[in-house]
Amino acid sequence: MEKDMEHTEHPPVSRRNVVILGGTALVAAAVPAALFHRKPKGLALDTDVFMRLLADPAAAAKLGEIRFAESKPGLTRAVYETRLARRLRAHGWSPAASPELARRALAASVRADYLGDRMVAIEKWHLSETEADLCALAALVVRAQEHPV
Repeated sequence: MEKDMEHTEHPPVSRRNVVILGGTALVAAAVPAALFHRKPKGLALDTDVFMRLLADPAAAAKLGEIRFAESKPGLTRAVYETRLARRLRAHGWSPAASPELARRALAASVRADYLGDRMVAIEKWHLSETEADLCALAALVVRAQEHPV
């Protein structure tokens, strides 16, 4: 019976293989973080255009900071820029678009979020996901202005 329980089908794993596989896993985990140090080509989101669309960028940034404090999303500016660009592209926006087209695409994305019940609660505010992401982006822009690298 004892002999039946032995696992002779598989060779033992050496420590060297474990160390090599562990190192490979660490490198693989670091690659996605390295990819977001620069903006992905083709998105070219001009954050300034969207900050100018905000009626009160400082208030939006405060809401973004509250969102960070409440939910701790831990995302980078590049992630929010990419997310926002992807949503707006679905509504006809492109990096070469005029500020007016950007405004229309933003409004269409917000409407689509409300229709799809994609909402975020920040304190007593109920915002669309697009608006919440824009507030988070505004907060990150303000942080960068206050603490330039």
